Amino acid sequence: MERITVLMATIVLALGARDGRADGVATHRAPATAPVVHGLPSAKHIFDPTRVHVIHLSLLADGWRMMQPNSGSPPRPAKPATTRPATQPTHADVERHHPSPRGLAYPYVRAAVEFDGTRLADAGLRFKGNASYAVSASAIRRPMKLEFDRFVEGGKLAGLTTLNLNNAASDPSIARETVAFAIFREMGMPAPRTGYALVYLTVPGQFEHEYLGLYTLIEEVDHHFLKRNFDRSDGLVLKPEGMRGMAYLGDQWATGYARYNPRSDVDPQRAARVIALAKLINKADDATFAGQIGSYLDVPEFLRYVAVNSAIANLDSFLSTGHNYFLYFDPIDNRGRAIPWDMNLSFGGYSWVGSAEQQQHMSVTHAYADHNRLIERLLAVEAYERRYRADLSELAEGPMSESRMRERRLALEPVFAAADRAAQESGRVGSPTTQPSIGMRLVAPELWSFVEARTHSIRRQLAGSEKGFLPGFRDPSLVPTHMIKVAPVAMAAMAAMDRDGDGRLSEVEVLDGIDRLLATARAGSDRTIDQPAATAAIDKLLTGRFREQATATAWAAWLFHVADANHDGHLSRDEMMAAFRRHLSGVDHDVDGLMDGREIVESFVGIGPPN
Repeated sequence: MERITVLMATIVLALGARDGRADGVATHRAPATAPVVHGLPSAKHIFDPTRVHVIHLSLLADGWRMMQPNSGSPPRPAKPATTRPATQPTHADVERHHPSPRGLAYPYVRAAVEFDGTRLADAGLRFKGNASYAVSASAIRRPMKLEFDRFVEGGKLAGLTTLNLNNAASDPSIARETVAFAIFREMGMPAPRTGYALVYLTVPGQFEHEYLGLYTLIEEVDHHFLKRNFDRSDGLVLKPEGMRGMAYLGDQWATGYARYNPRSDVDPQRAARVIALAKLINKADDATFAGQIGSYLDVPEFLRYVAVNSAIANLDSFLSTGHNYFLYFDPIDNRGRAIPWDMNLSFGGYSWVGSAEQQQHMSVTHAYADHNRLIERLLAVEAYERRYRADLSELAEGPMSESRMRERRLALEPVFAAADRAAQESGRVGSPTTQPSIGMRLVAPELWSFVEARTHSIRRQLAGSEKGFLPGFRDPSLVPTHMIKVAPVAMAAMAAMDRDGDGRLSEVEVLDGIDRLLATARAGSDRTIDQPAATAAIDKLLTGRFREQATATAWAAWLFHVADANHDGHLSRDEMMAAFRRHLSGVDHDVDGLMDGREIVESFVGIGPPN
């Protein structure tokens, strides 16, 4: 009996079933199996990844119609205080939620929710997500969000006002988020708790207790989460979009900082604090940065955040895409802290920047596509770099060790067995409607073997016996469909002009390329050329991938189309430079005035090279 008790406690710790604190104390024990739970839940039970809950969502046909993104239903005022039963929904039952980065607006509708036998008649329900929604938009198994106080003032379930139902899009294992968030928590990071539920849907005339499959329950980063992790929730919460490294957007909050996407009130003092941090990161000299960054950012904790993301190859994050994270500025010390979010593409799932094998061996100190100014500057400080390597070593020998991962896998097996039984009982064995949707050329490797290989690579890199892979949007067999034709040409352009080899084009390097073209064309003192002269010069300079793509005549016509602003048939040095600046402004996501790998690919996608 004692051995069984010890094993249960070990499994709980392996899964990271903690109360979000750094003290490592387990808050509950995992059962030996994963029974379907019935009865009034508690938050600890909801977020016990060794249990399987049952959620039944019921809404009327009109509500289902209005729930569809961009359905055309008009917005309504903010949350009303009402306990009116969820009868036939009207426009007053719908609120157009803040749009996603993809431009989708997700309306909340009334739904009845039965959670392990506990019924709530008036919960708010909406779809959610970006790529996770896009790949599953044609299915009924889509990511959803429940908000219990949306239509009922003070509405809660087990003390929670919001619960996320993630459909594990692009993750066949349905385990990435559970494992990834657990690793963050085990490393002392504030990170959402997770659970599992069998989800059913009823819409009269369309679905009758339709089994949607096993969903991952994700804790919302809200005031409950903040209070539990930081002891207070009145700090500044940001959820940036496209903000790799924290861009400096000027000294006035109102003129450019909407991309920081504040989720709480931004008073002048808070705004000034964020702006000062962004300015320090992007404008300060090395000595000033090293001396002051610790007063703006909890650096040890942030290094752990980067180390975990790097170790679990989570590139759809602050590291590369610049989203799927929160920044919380604690009012106690006014320092920023990162909170991870959306882990379904962790462990090599963001395959556009490298194959599974390449990401297993991804550089531990450069685990991001192209560049990340904040990470680069932090790791340039010797003391921080040593601490970061120590975090990676702790990860490899602790949360990501072979023994710990075996324990995690063992603990999750009963959960998946319960899902298999539910599929059999509902007649959905093998049905794609209950499985995670796959698409957008995102290919997730098998989870457990990936982690084992990744851990081995981390150890070798720390020992100096392996040089890591640098991810990037280079391989046309991996990148998104719309980038396939342009990626090789864009990278050839980068190689032709990137004189210092840093993977970014500066204005100086682009001007140097323009001057080489003008010199080859024997331009006069006015530094202008006509199209025949440009064609002859390009024919002399054209090599490799450029010549395979199109003829010199086609490239010259393309160049004039892109840069001849006054359409006078002559192209000047200033016009070509202005064209570069114009296209850079549309893709410069990190606002550093340089065009990096993904940015040049996106620029070529927008322009469309000749063929």
